[in-house]
Amino acid sequence: MKFVYFYGREMSRLLTYNPFEVMTPAFIEMLLQHTHDYAVLQKFQYPGVAANKGFMTTAYTTKEQALVHLAELHPGEGKILHLADKADREKLLALLDPSSGYQFFYSTTPDVAACKKLTQLYKQKVSNYIKSQLHMKSDGGYEVILKVITGRFMAVITSGQQRKEVLFYEMIR
Repeated sequence: MKFVYFYGREMSRLLTYNPFEVMTPAFIEMLLQHTHDYAVLQKFQYPGVAANKGFMTTAYTTKEQALVHLAELHPGEGKILHLADKADREKLLALLDPSSGYQFFYSTTPDVAACKKLTQLYKQKVSNYIKSQLHMKSDGGYEVILKVITGRFMAVITSGQQRKEVLFYEMIR
């Protein structure tokens, strides 16, 4: 099985093998400095993240971009915050406090070091999932591409002409 990773910004940490950047007040300020004023916050499941306590954040420069993302989500899965608006920013900052129990991550995909770690940790689970759940026939092996699609960490599995997209969390839980 061959793993391929698309990655954005280099990340400095892994939390319980979660390869995403942790949202902090400083990170929000950095987004605003780069005119990423709108953020879509959506529910996020991953090992080590308590149920209903994890959220993935994706930032946009325009409200229209954020609305396109929001339209791709299931009802109740996410919402838009205008980070340049003090009231919205304060709501998010209050939730970033560790005592809130919530965890917020930014939707960058793994860096090279994280990719190696993910490959080592989850190769067997991914292989088992493909064989038991996807019922895909191997046509020269499988290629697994990990990437964020509309704020969801997805595995795109191909073998020959076959292609399936699966929430990565479903494969590794």
